[in-house]
Amino acid sequence: MVRGRWFALLLASLLLAAAPDAAAARKVTWSAVEVQAGDDSKAVARSLKKLLRRETKRAKWGKGKSLQLSARVTQLTREKSDDVVRVTVTAFAKIDGGKGARSHIRIGGSPKERRKLLRQALSIVSSGLVTRLSTIARTGDD
Repeated sequence: MVRGRWFALLLASLLLAAAPDAAAARKVTWSAVEVQAGDDSKAVARSLKKLLRRETKRAKWGKGKSLQLSARVTQLTREKSDDVVRVTVTAFAKIDGGKGARSHIRIGGSPKERRKLLRQALSIVSSGLVTRLSTIARTGDD
C-alpha cells in the first residue's frame, strides 16, 4: 500500500516536470479573417474563425514573442452539376510582418450535404494554413 503511494507520487512528479512551460509558450492571435462578399460570407467567416482558433490551439508555435496572424479567403465557389456539388476554397494567411501560406482544396459530394462539404473544406484549409504558419514561426523562416 505504501509502495503504491510512493510510485504514484513519483509518477506525478515526473509528469509535472515533463509538462511544457505554459508561460514560455507563444501567444498567437488572429487579427483579421476576411471572406469575399457573398450570399453567406458572414457565416463562412464565423466558421473559419472558429476553425482557425481550434487549429491554433492544437499547433506547436515554439517560444518567442507573440504573433499576430491574418487570413483571407481568396476563392470560394460552389458548383452544382447533375447530382454532385463541388466546393472550392482557396485561402491565404500570413504572420504580420512575415511570410505567408496558401491552402487550396476542391471537394465534391451530395447536394444534400452542401453545408457539411463547405465546413469540411474550410476545416482542411484552416488545418493546412495553421500547420504551415506554425512551422514558419518555429523555424524562423521569416
